[in-house]
Amino acid sequence: MNLICRHSLRHYKKEKYIQSNIITMNALLPPDEVRGMTVFKIDKFTKPVTVPVIVINKNYVESANKVLKNYIIKLNNFKSIRSGSNDSECIFYLDPAKFSSCEDLNLTFVSAENLKYEQIEVGYNNWNHDEILKAVLPEKSMLSSYSAIGSIVHVNLKPELLGYKDIIGRVLNDKLKGCKSVVNKIDNINNVYRNFEYEIIYGSSDLKTTVKENKCLFDLDFSEVYWNPRLCTEHERILHKLKSGDVLYDVFAGIGPFSVPAAKLGCIVVANDLNPNSCKWLEINKKKNRIKDELLTIINKDGSKFIQEDLRTHYILWSKKITSETNVHVTMNLPAIAVDFVKYFSNLFEWEEISDHSLPILHVYTFVKTDNNYEEGLKSIMEKYFSNIKDDEIQETIRVRNVAPNKEMVRITFQMRKDILCKSESIKKRKLNEIKIEHDVKKSKDDL
Repeated sequence: MNLICRHSLRHYKKEKYIQSNIITMNALLPPDEVRGMTVFKIDKFTKPVTVPVIVINKNYVESANKVLKNYIIKLNNFKSIRSGSNDSECIFYLDPAKFSSCEDLNLTFVSAENLKYEQIEVGYNNWNHDEILKAVLPEKSMLSSYSAIGSIVHVNLKPELLGYKDIIGRVLNDKLKGCKSVVNKIDNINNVYRNFEYEIIYGSSDLKTTVKENKCLFDLDFSEVYWNPRLCTEHERILHKLKSGDVLYDVFAGIGPFSVPAAKLGCIVVANDLNPNSCKWLEINKKKNRIKDELLTIINKDGSKFIQEDLRTHYILWSKKITSETNVHVTMNLPAIAVDFVKYFSNLFEWEEISDHSLPILHVYTFVKTDNNYEEGLKSIMEKYFSNIKDDEIQETIRVRNVAPNKEMVRITFQMRKDILCKSESIKKRKLNEIKIEHDVKKSKDDL
């Protein structure tokens, strides 16, 4: 019986110790009472906390700071090191979760006599957005991420978080520097202009903003055009493949994340987009970045028409001028349907219309399932249109980003061949001409 009682007492003390530690660790976090808040009430975040305070002589501040910097309270808008009641004292406010006793500090000039406890008040202004949202939202339904697009913060709220959208919008607007609007995506990109339905959950309804990427400035209206800051690295990868004098055909250009920096690099760029608003902002960004007219041409057409008409005409002209050192690139960044436009390159030219060098390099984007071998999946998609594509013509297959569970955005880069680009009739005619020439040469020799 006594053994059971002693065991229960030890268990009780252990539980109390654990609970005490948890309370101490949570002392400087938002109060538990805000969990589940759906209507913002700033006063609910305020709470008193008792914290350890070390008072030392100012002569020892420099030495003390080397140690105490690991123990001081780290909160927004809170001064952890302050002057004392007289000029000779300095006060260090310590985090109760990090500090246990003066002996742990191993400072000869600090003892229990230097330690006291003081009640401070912490509140909404002392925490960042992540700390506040973790305290408010259901533990199993946290805000996974957000995107900052200039002064606009874009979230994609799960259904279970929609009831908290007012709180989420308010907190992000308050806590993220430069934020003036918070928007929530309410539908997928399901229209020809590559934008999606959204709602403003906090802030201004004016969604005009400016972003900086790859040393270029881009003006845009988020309500009119598509912009994804998570593609910055991919834009940069393509730019590293370009050099001054190269040619770039940007089939789905948007507001110019490929086109503008490429033209600024000195490439000859022909950029197309079906959305007239994208073309409008692309023109604005062309001027904003001081791009010369001869370096960037803007077209507003369906991608198929652009390939069959403008790209074809421009490439025929340039194929006569470009050298073997010039590369021709085609970007097709519309992953939902880009592969369906690859077919328009098949039989696009007559054999005699284009040269044999500097044939287009295609950069095609699409979505694949992550549980498949995406390289093989992409190859099979391309072979839908080019059944005789060769492995050595595929220069690169790369994961761009994870879009959703079991869904990846990927790119395949491959070198086009002339026999794919040119009409079979013109190839046949060329071969017949070669046979005829050989026959004529042979006949001439026989006559001699």
